[in-house]
Amino acid sequence: MNKYFLLLITLSFIIFINCQVNQEMLNLKNFEWENRVLIIGGHGSKFKSQLDQINFKSKEFIDRDLVIILLEEDNSRISYDGLNTISSIDYDSTLSIRNKYDFKNFKLLLIGKDGGEKYNSNDPININVIYELIDGMPMRKQEIKERN
Repeated sequence: MNKYFLLLITLSFIIFINCQVNQEMLNLKNFEWENRVLIIGGHGSKFKSQLDQINFKSKEFIDRDLVIILLEEDNSRISYDGLNTISSIDYDSTLSIRNKYDFKNFKLLLIGKDGGEKYNSNDPININVIYELIDGMPMRKQEIKERN
């Protein structure tokens, strides 16, 4: 009886660990001074339209140290490379972001490296607008100068 109980506990633990492997703990403060964060939340045609603007732009995102967080009704994901690689975000992290910012409907939010909100829109926008905003920031200008 004890062998079966021990086996059941061990299997339960292994299943629990495997279910958690692909999820990432997220805290927006961890990105400060390292990355800019583009959060896109919502669903439906506005959400899809915004994602279509982002696809195939990975070089621009990487060059600008831009992380993308996607918040859908029942699915939350993160990408560090312009949507080439996407990881799930754990429920608690998603909840904290959703509570901090109002994502009931579509929203696009740009967070700067200093942790401050730099842009907020309730409608999809051309992704070049985000690039221009970032490229106009003093910190980004310094990054470009240092890289050249």
